[in-house]
Amino acid sequence: MKNTMIPDSIWINAHIQTMDDSLPSAQAFAVAGGRITALGTDDEILSLRGPQTEIHDLEGYFVYPGFIEGHMHLPMYGDSLLTLPVRDRSRQKILEMVRQRVAQSAPGEWIVGGMGWNNEVWDDPSYPSALELDAVAPQNPVLLPRMDGHMIWVNHRALEAAGVTEQTPDPEHGEFMRNPDGTLLGCVTNEAAEQVKAFVPEKTALQRKDALLAAQQQLLQYGVTNVNDMGTSLEDVHDLKALYESGEYKLRFHGALHYALGPDAPADEKAYLAQCPEIDLYNGHFTVRACKLLGDGAVGSQSACLKQDYSDRPGHRGVKMRTDSELYACVREAAEHGMQMIIHAIGDDTIDQVLRVYQQVLQDVPTPDHRWHIEHFQTVDGDQPERARELGVWPSMQPLHAPNSASMALRRLGPDRASRAYAGGLVLRKIGHISWGSDAPVATPSPLSGMHAAITRTNDKLLPKGGFFPENAVTPEEALLGYTRWGAEAQFTEKECGTLSVGKYADFVVLDQDLLKTASEVPDDLLKLRVLMTAIDGCPVYRAKN
Repeated sequence: MKNTMIPDSIWINAHIQTMDDSLPSAQAFAVAGGRITALGTDDEILSLRGPQTEIHDLEGYFVYPGFIEGHMHLPMYGDSLLTLPVRDRSRQKILEMVRQRVAQSAPGEWIVGGMGWNNEVWDDPSYPSALELDAVAPQNPVLLPRMDGHMIWVNHRALEAAGVTEQTPDPEHGEFMRNPDGTLLGCVTNEAAEQVKAFVPEKTALQRKDALLAAQQQLLQYGVTNVNDMGTSLEDVHDLKALYESGEYKLRFHGALHYALGPDAPADEKAYLAQCPEIDLYNGHFTVRACKLLGDGAVGSQSACLKQDYSDRPGHRGVKMRTDSELYACVREAAEHGMQMIIHAIGDDTIDQVLRVYQQVLQDVPTPDHRWHIEHFQTVDGDQPERARELGVWPSMQPLHAPNSASMALRRLGPDRASRAYAGGLVLRKIGHISWGSDAPVATPSPLSGMHAAITRTNDKLLPKGGFFPENAVTPEEALLGYTRWGAEAQFTEKECGTLSVGKYADFVVLDQDLLKTASEVPDDLLKLRVLMTAIDGCPVYRAKN
C-alpha cells in the first residue's frame, strides 16, 4: 500500500490479479489523476478517501490489468466491421452476399469486402475464381481480401479496372495467379494485389473516422485498453490525432509506420519520420515510435519464403520482399532515427534473413535495449529462437493463427515443419517472453479467445480436436502475461502499464470469473467469461449490459 494524494476514486470488494510480483493480489485500489496511488485491503484503501472521493463496489468480481493487443491493423479491423462481412463464410454464402450487394449498388461501383474469406473452411479448399464473381457481379468490380491479408479475390471487372490482362507480368514480390491454361484465376497476392487495390476509390474522412470508432467500441468490449497497430500511415496519424483532440478516442495507441522507410517512401512520410518518435501524446494515449516492414507474405497464399518447397506446390518456395542489402538499409534508417524495428517474418528463410540483418545493423549502429520485433515468428527452424534471444529480439505471435490454420499448414508445410509452425510455446520457452496479438481483422482481437488458443491450441469452435501440436501450448499464466506485462515490455511501456501497480495508469478489466482458475481447471470455459467493465485512466469506458 502507498498513498501520496487524496483519491479521485476508490475501487473495493474485488479479487485483483495485479501481474506485479511484488504484490500479486489485492482487494482494493485507489486512483488519482488517472493513476493507481494505492493497493491493499478494503479497509486500508477506504481509509484514504476524501470528501469528494467516489467509491465503487466491484461486488467480488475479478480485476486484471487492461489487455494489450500486441499486433493488429486498427483501421482495417474497423473497416471489417462496417463492410461486407465475408469472414469464415462458405464460398456459396459469400457469392450470395456479393449478389445482394450488387443489387443495392450502381453499375460500375466497387464492391469491397472486409477481411477475410478463408478457403480452408470451405468444402472445396481450392482457390476461388474470377468467373464465380463474374456470375454474380457482371457490371461491378469486386475485391475481397483473404483472411491473411496477402491475397485478394477479384472478378474480371476489377482486373480490367486495374489494367491487368493475361499479358501483365507478375511484379517481383507478387503474383497474378493463373489457371493451367495461362488465363487469370482471379486470386492475386502481395505486390500484385496492391496494383489492383490502387484503383479502389479512397475512403472519405468520415468513413475512416467511423471505422476507427467502430474498432474502438469492439475492442473495449473485449477488455482491450492498449493497441499496437502494425501498418500505420500518415493518414492514420492525422485521423487519430483529430479523434484524441476531440476526446472521442480512449484507447492507448502505439503505431508502427509502414511507408516511411526506404528510397521510395513518400516525401510526407519521410518528413513525419524525421519528427519521430512521438511518445505519450494526449496524456499517454498516442505513441509512434516504431517502423514496420513486410519480410514476406503468408503460408496460406504460398507467399511466405521457405527454405524448402511448399509440400503442395513443388518448385515454389515463396518470395522475400527485399534483398539483404535493401532490408539492411531500411533497418539502419530506422535505427538512426531511434525507432523500434518491427518486421513481419513468416517463412523460415525470411526469419533467417531478418536475424542476419538485425545482427549486422546492431553491430554497425549499436542500439542498447532496442526490443526489435519479429512479428509472427511462424515457421521456426534450427536455432532461430536462440539467435533471437542473443540479439535481444522480441517475438510477437498470434495464438489463434495456429488452430485456424491447422489443416492448411499441414498441407502446405508437411507434418515436420507444421510441428514447428505457429509454435508459441516452443518460441517462448527458448526466449523467455512473448507478446500476444490477433492480427485483427485476420482473427478476432478478443484476448480471452487468444489466451484460450495459446493454452489449448484450439480455436473458438474447439478445433482441431486435441489441439494443433499441443506440445506448443503455454501455461495460463504465460498466456495472461503475454497480454499484460510482457505486452507492455514489448512496447517500452512497462513503467506505465501492463501491471496494476502504484504509479501506473489505472487501466483495468473486470471479468465475471477467475481467469487463471478457469484456464487451469476448464480452459474451454475461457470462451464463456464475460467482460463486465473496461476502464482507462480509472474511468469506465465500457460496461456490459445486464
